[in-house]
Order: sequence, then C-alpha cells, then structure tokens
Amino acid sequence: MAQGPVVLFAPNLVGYVRLCLLASSILTGTGSPAVTVFLLCFNLLLDGLDGFLARRLGQASSFGAFLDVLIDNATRGVFYVWAFDSPAGVLFVLLEMLSFLCTHKGGGAAWKTGYFSNSPWWVQKVMANGFRTPQGSLTVLGLMGCPVWLWTRRWYPASVFASPFFAVPAVIGRCMAGAVEIWVIARHIQGMLREDAQAHLHQAGRKLTSYLAAN
Repeated sequence: MAQGPVVLFAPNLVGYVRLCLLASSILTGTGSPAVTVFLLCFNLLLDGLDGFLARRLGQASSFGAFLDVLIDNATRGVFYVWAFDSPAGVLFVLLEMLSFLCTHKGGGAAWKTGYFSNSPWWVQKVMANGFRTPQGSLTVLGLMGCPVWLWTRRWYPASVFASPFFAVPAVIGRCMAGAVEIWVIARHIQGMLREDAQAHLHQAGRKLTSYLAAN
C-alpha cells in the first residue's frame, strides 16, 4: 500500500539517485570518459529498478512516470551530445524530448497504453505490452544502445560496443523508435490544429449568434 507523499515514494527515490549520477557524469564530462561512461551505464541499469518498485509496492504515479522518462531521455542525451563533434547530437535530444512531452501530455502515467490505443498497426507492434514484443525489444535496444554505440565509437573504437555486431541492431532499433517518435509528434500537432479549428469555429458561431440576436 502506497503511503506518504508521492515525492518520497521508493521508485522516485531511485529517480533522485539517477539524477545525481547524471549530474556527476556531466561534471566528469569528456575529461574522464571511463568514469563518465560508468556513471551513465550505471544510471541506465537502475532504470528498471524504479518500475519494479512501483509495481511491487503499489507506488506508481504520474510524477514517477514523468521523472523516469525525463531521466532516461536526459541520460541518452548526454551520450548523444558527447558522441559528436558537431551539434548533431542535439537533434536526437530534441526528437526524444518532443515525443516525451507529447506522450505525457496525452497519456500521463499510462502513456505506454492509453496514448497508443488508436495508433497504426506498426506502432502498436512496437508498443504492445509495454515494449514486450520482438519489435518493442529491438526498439528499446535502439533507444538505449544507439547512443552508447555512437559514444564508444568516438571514445573507445576498439570496444565491443563500437563493433558492427552491436551497431546493426542498435541503429535499426533507433530508426524504429524514430519512426514512432515522428508519428507521436505529428499526431500531437494534428490534434492541436484540430482543437484550434474547433475553438475558432465555436467562437465564430457565438459571434454570429450574438449578431443575429442584436439584429
């Protein structure tokens, strides 16, 4: 049974630890790449712990879901930014953050299910059972593995994580994730435009009603 304030739920405490690890990795930066990658990878390994605790202790919350995905995106963002000599890494960060904002605004804590209930079949193949499908697993591998591959490719090119054996599924999975992210953003924009059109139509109707009543 969940007790106490939401901010002190056990899964959220794990999130705060992950935030500290993320901040530490940013401070170590490219000056100590071995320490940085250890902190970032340990951060990613803790990703599953908060979800386990949320289910085990009945402490799932919208705040916890938001915090979890925010930290995931920020951690991958650090990998992406430091994997490139150019600002290209920021593009990955923007894509993930935009998708994150769209899904959590539309789905909240249940974004993995509620937001994708009316999605195309290929999106549902990825999202079914919380990514627990072959397509979903490959997508998660791409989300987590592609930034690691890019990072190690630059800093540790002899590492196994920089090899084509790891790169191929990571890149394919990341492309699948990118396709879903683009669909999410496009759907959100379409929804905003539809709401704007309805609001303007309603406003025009009220003005017409007022005009007819006055005349």
